[in-house]
Amino acid sequence: MTSEIKLPIDRSASVLALMERFAGEGIRVFPVWGVIDGKCACGNDECNDIGKHPIGSLVRNGVKNATTDLKAIRGWHRKHPDMNYGVATEGLAVIDCDSKAALRKFRAEYDPPPTFTVKTARGFHFYFRGDMPAKTGARPKLDVKSGPGNYVVGPWSRHEFGPIYTLQGVMPIADLPTNIATITEDQDEPSTERFEDGMIPVGMRNDTLMRFAGWLRAQGVPQKSILPTLKVANRTMSEKPLPDKEVRKIASSVSRYPTKELPRIIPFSEIPEEDLEFLWYPYICLGTLGLLDGDPGDGKSQFMGWLVSRVSTGRKLPDGKRIDPGNCFLFNFEDLKGAVIKKRLEANGADLDRVFIQSRTFDLSKEMVEWLDGEIAEKKPLLVILDPIQAFMAGVDGNSNIDVREFMSRLAEIADKRRCAIICVRHFGKGAQDKAMKKGLGSTDFVGISRNQFGLARRDDGERGFIVFHMKTNFEKGKSMLFTMGDADGRKGEQPKIAFEGFVDMDADTFFAGPSAKRGPDQNEREDAKEYLLERLADGPVHVQVLKRDGEARGISSTTLNRAAVDLDIAKNQNDDRKWYWSLPSGD
Repeated sequence: MTSEIKLPIDRSASVLALMERFAGEGIRVFPVWGVIDGKCACGNDECNDIGKHPIGSLVRNGVKNATTDLKAIRGWHRKHPDMNYGVATEGLAVIDCDSKAALRKFRAEYDPPPTFTVKTARGFHFYFRGDMPAKTGARPKLDVKSGPGNYVVGPWSRHEFGPIYTLQGVMPIADLPTNIATITEDQDEPSTERFEDGMIPVGMRNDTLMRFAGWLRAQGVPQKSILPTLKVANRTMSEKPLPDKEVRKIASSVSRYPTKELPRIIPFSEIPEEDLEFLWYPYICLGTLGLLDGDPGDGKSQFMGWLVSRVSTGRKLPDGKRIDPGNCFLFNFEDLKGAVIKKRLEANGADLDRVFIQSRTFDLSKEMVEWLDGEIAEKKPLLVILDPIQAFMAGVDGNSNIDVREFMSRLAEIADKRRCAIICVRHFGKGAQDKAMKKGLGSTDFVGISRNQFGLARRDDGERGFIVFHMKTNFEKGKSMLFTMGDADGRKGEQPKIAFEGFVDMDADTFFAGPSAKRGPDQNEREDAKEYLLERLADGPVHVQVLKRDGEARGISSTTLNRAAVDLDIAKNQNDDRKWYWSLPSGD
């Protein structure tokens, strides 16, 4: 910051003013959930990152979607006026002193120059321009946030315990001094801090109690016993005991993670034999994680709707055995619940009491994976669909093998433990690949962790429908399958019925090796989309969501509709209700 900062008294307005100020200085920001009555505005009562994690519906990739675009920033703030916000630390180094002792030591050892400083709930953030290695615990109660992928909660955000992150003066951001840039280097000697007279210093209470709680959990101490034990330790060993609320938070945080016994090395003679239990032989095995890849608009969601409809009613699947009716989770963030998904299920004869959908969007963070595990344990679905998987991965780098393997492994553990099948839906990438199984977006570990991988594409024989390939399996490979998509009147809100036509000897690698124009009637589809728009808009403007919903019912993807709109020079305007409408250009 290079000049005096004048802020409105209103916290919400101050948040917006500072976000705009950061953006003006070339520093990217992004929306973070706010705090209301001591709870995270995300709505998860068990949230362990209160007021500090991204609003996934606005920034699916968290800090990676941080921006300096004032229009986007103001739009976020209009939707969530009580939001906090994050400051991306690319090009910045923020020293986070989390106690008075850490602050005194930092000032004494490094003599920091005057710079942009923020008072946090327990300490201070010192901002510097420059990059250095990020490190948690660089010094006792001192962290360094710096570089791409990292962030700090910005000034005028609200902490979970009520305090506001406040500015200390109006100093600009100073350049990173050379001596401070070495703070993450290993110390010559290990820390010799110790407790005098057996008492826990004020600046080390949270960390000490957290470590103690973790040790208790690792020893197998029951969850109900951890909190009273921590209360005794806090009351008898702390110089100034923490509030009970904070002790309960520590106990809850540690107790939420199940203990894992140490592995034993055992001979196979001790391994019990297990039988594979197929939901749909040989395509879907219970207790496993699967993957469905395909281009947008080709029918992936239609196929998943058909599949859960069969499972929910216990109807026989092609070449499979008849199964008992089972519950299904159909998590879908892209389609309208009542206007599209429900009607799709009805068209395919689903038991609507057995198919469940989310009430709002959510990210599958570690905590929310545990929530999902609990929901699966309670409702016992045979099949869980995540469509598309990228929508659930805020903060996860989909191109990183390490991030994807960790994320997918958590889902695989749930599938195995709960004996259900989880299928992740993924879009194809645009780049050419030598193998069909490599066409999906992101890391190859999506495929590596999955036990079965399917590929779906529009039929190339002129029939309306799609073909499904069984591209990768750890069991037995099934034949490719042809499906048809029936007619539906989008004006009446109808959705097409999906029907299995038969098996076909078609290899996925061979099918996808041809030019994309041969894999489906794309040009004809765009002409159909143009005719559809001319017909629907003849009587005046129509809400874009209605256009796309009805278009999908006719087999016209959102992408194709957008391209057709460009070809026709369709006018796009916001009406008084602030919703977007399309209309024919003037003179048409």
